[in-house]
Amino acid sequence: MKSVIKRIAILGLCVALCTIFSSISYAARPTVIKVAHDLSPDLYDPTHGFATVFKNYVESRTDGKYVVEIYPSSVLGKERERLELTRAGAIHVNLASVGGLSQLYQPAILLNTPFTYKSDKIVSAVLKSDFVDWMFNDMKKKTGLRSICVYEMGGLSCITNNLRPIRTPADMKNIKFRAMDDSQVAMFKALGANAVPMAWSETYTGLQTGVVQGQVNPISAILSIKLYEVQKYITLSRTLLGSHWVVVNDKWYSGLPADVRKIVDDGFYYAREAAAGLTQIVQAQGLETLKKNGMEITALTDAEWEEFAKLGCPAVVEWAKGKMDPALVDRFISTVQKVEKEVEGK
Repeated sequence: MKSVIKRIAILGLCVALCTIFSSISYAARPTVIKVAHDLSPDLYDPTHGFATVFKNYVESRTDGKYVVEIYPSSVLGKERERLELTRAGAIHVNLASVGGLSQLYQPAILLNTPFTYKSDKIVSAVLKSDFVDWMFNDMKKKTGLRSICVYEMGGLSCITNNLRPIRTPADMKNIKFRAMDDSQVAMFKALGANAVPMAWSETYTGLQTGVVQGQVNPISAILSIKLYEVQKYITLSRTLLGSHWVVVNDKWYSGLPADVRKIVDDGFYYAREAAAGLTQIVQAQGLETLKKNGMEITALTDAEWEEFAKLGCPAVVEWAKGKMDPALVDRFISTVQKVEKEVEGK
C-alpha cells in the first residue's frame, strides 16, 4: 500500500513539474508578427529590404520577445487576398502595392497618376505630405485597415517592351502593355498603345508567351522577377510612382503595449529610410545589370517627358474624376504642384 501511495505521489509530482515547465516554456514563447509582400526575398530589393530592417529592429529592441516572420513572393496570397487576410488579422503587416490597395480604397490610385513626379525628391516629399496622412485616416474609416506609411520601392517606373525603343508617344502605338488597373488602361490608351489588365504574378508569363509585349514598373521590380529575360527595351520614362503602402491590422496594432508599439513605429521609420536608400542603390547599379543582360536603354529628356505628360496625365486625371470626388483629385494635383515648387525652389 505504501509503495502504491509512493508511486502516486511521484506521478503527481511529475505531472506538477511538467505543468510548471510547460507553463514556463509557453510564457517564454515569443510573439509572432507576420509580414507579407509580393516581391522576391532579395535583400537588395527595397521591399524585402524594408521587411528585413523592420524585422531586425523589432526583434533586437524587444530582446527576442517579438519575432517577425517574413512571407515574400505572394506566398500568402495575391494582392486582394493578402489585404483581406490583413483585415482578418491572419497577417499583421502587409506591404501592399498601390494597384492592389486601390481595389479596397480607390483614392490610393491617385499616387499612381502618371507623369506627375519629375524627380525622386518630389516623390519623397509627397509621400510625407498632409494629403497622404489624410488618406491614411480616410482609409481607416472606410475599410478598417490602417496604413502607417508609404515607402519608395525602386524609384519612378520605366517602360519596357519587346518591339522597339520608345522615345516619343508615337513609339507606343499598337504595343500591347500589361495594365495594373483601369487607370493604366486609360494612360496607355491616351498614349496610343493597347492595354491588357493582368495581375503582377502573371506578368512574367504574359510577356514570355506574347499575351502582352510590354509593361511599366520601377527597376527594382524588373530585377526582382528577372523581366530582362523576357524584355528587350527599357525607357527611363519616370512614368509612375514606385511605392508600397505599409498596411496593418488595426486591432493588432492598437492592442500592442505602448512600449512595443513605439518600437514597431520606429521599426517602420528606419525600414522606410532603408527602402529609400536601397531605391537609389538599385537605380545606380540596376541599369548596369539590365544592360549586361541584353536590355537596350533609352533615357527621356525633360522635354520628351513633357510630351508623354501632356497625354498621359490628363487622361488619368479625367478617369479619376469619374471614379471619385473631383475635389479630391484636384487636391492631390495641388499637393504635388505645391511640393514641386518647394523642392525646386520656384
